[in-house]
Amino acid sequence: MPICNVRLVTKKPSYLPLPPVNDKSLGAELKRRRLTLEWTQQRCSSYFDVLKDSYQRWEWNQRIPTIEKRKRTNEFLEFNFWDDKTGSLANRTMLYRIEHGITRARLGVISEVSDSSIERLEKGQGSISNSLRFKLEMTINSMSKIEEK
Repeated sequence: MPICNVRLVTKKPSYLPLPPVNDKSLGAELKRRRLTLEWTQQRCSSYFDVLKDSYQRWEWNQRIPTIEKRKRTNEFLEFNFWDDKTGSLANRTMLYRIEHGITRARLGVISEVSDSSIERLEKGQGSISNSLRFKLEMTINSMSKIEEK
């Protein structure tokens, strides 16, 4: 009776399913990208320079990255997650802060607009006066023009 030694080699299956395609939350986008790259959560946490628990909370939609980590998040995802394509002042303000890694408080000092007003604008909670809108517009536009030079 002949003996045959056969060894089958295959890629280990992923037991972590990709999030549903219609789930466009930050956590789903991060997990989808991580699994596509075949990275562990530990590797992602190292990439973002955060604790593994912090990264897990992002994937579980329990927390969002700080403003300083959002630019890196966009680079990881290969698209700007926070750009809603409206061109609104709220969105431009958020994108400006992400690009430059500055807090609402710092932008408030630069533009002479309170950080609570900037927060209300970005979150769409209530409104801010036209004079404050004008100050933010001028700050973002003037800073952008300086950077273009």
